[in-house]
Amino acid sequence: MRKILIILLIVIVTMSILWVFAGRQISSFVDRFKMAKIESTAIHSISYEGTGDGGTLIIDDHRLALVPLNPHVGSTKENELALASAGKVFAFGPLRLSEPLAADVESSDTALLTRQRSYLAWPSFNGERLVWNRAEYYKLIWNKQNAAKLEMLWPVDSATKATSLIRIDISNAAR
Repeated sequence: MRKILIILLIVIVTMSILWVFAGRQISSFVDRFKMAKIESTAIHSISYEGTGDGGTLIIDDHRLALVPLNPHVGSTKENELALASAGKVFAFGPLRLSEPLAADVESSDTALLTRQRSYLAWPSFNGERLVWNRAEYYKLIWNKQNAAKLEMLWPVDSATKATSLIRIDISNAAR
């Protein structure tokens, strides 16, 4: 019985040390599969600031950087605002006449911006105080009536609130 308790104590101490030093990486790995939704809002408009590659997407009142993936954003032959990545193109909608590289969400589309966070928190020290951290993310999900779908994911830096694009998935999209 004493042997089992000693082994259990060693396992607990080892797991605690692992969580202190690698908790952020473990949490980040789990985030690839599942995150907790904080809020989800329907978006009404999208615009782009930049030179074509990189730049910033402005989704309603949220400014989301397109670095480091730097997809190309511009207009299509049909005069629509579009994003291109990995040989695929996703058209957001017709360009507004009043504003270059801006579009409204079409009534037949479903476009949501969700704020999510990690399920798992990891410890860190702020001076002498222990603080539990969780990563936060913005996720854009845009579904078109023609079955085209766009998903984009940005982690949010907890200190500066800056974003960086880490994933773009375009499916059933026309070239």
